Amino acid sequence: MAKSSKQIQNFLTAVGADPTYDVQIVPRSESCAEPGDVVFFRYSLGTGPGSRAERLLLVTKPVTRDAATGNLLLYGFKLPADGDYTPASLNTLYTSGDYGVDDLRTYIMTNLYGQLKRIRKQ
Repeated sequence: MAKSSKQIQNFLTAVGADPTYDVQIVPRSESCAEPGDVVFFRYSLGTGPGSRAERLLLVTKPVTRDAATGNLLLYGFKLPADGDYTPASLNTLYTSGDYGVDDLRTYIMTNLYGQLKRIRKQ
C-alpha cells in the first residue's frame, strides 16, 4: 500500500492498525463505509498547488445520495491531526456522539482525490 502522511501513520500506530492488513482500499460507493468506520482520503479544495488536503474521518451516518444533485455524500466527524486516539476512545466517541455540530463534515465523493481507504470498526 502506498505510504500515507505522517498524520495517518501516527493514527494507525495509535489505534494499533496494521496498514498492510487493517486498511482497505474501498470504492467510492454507497457501500464504502458504515457508521463507526474510519476513512481517510485526500479532498480537493480547489485548483493549484496545495489544494488537496488529507482528511481522517469517523463516519457517523450511512453514505447517501443527494436528491437534488445526485452526488454521493460522506458524513462524519473530522478527527483532529493532534488527537490521541485508541480503539476504545474512537468507540466511545462514536457511541456517545460526544462531538459538536461544528465538528461534523459532509464530503462530496466526486471531490475525493486518489484512493478512499477504510479502517473497519472492531
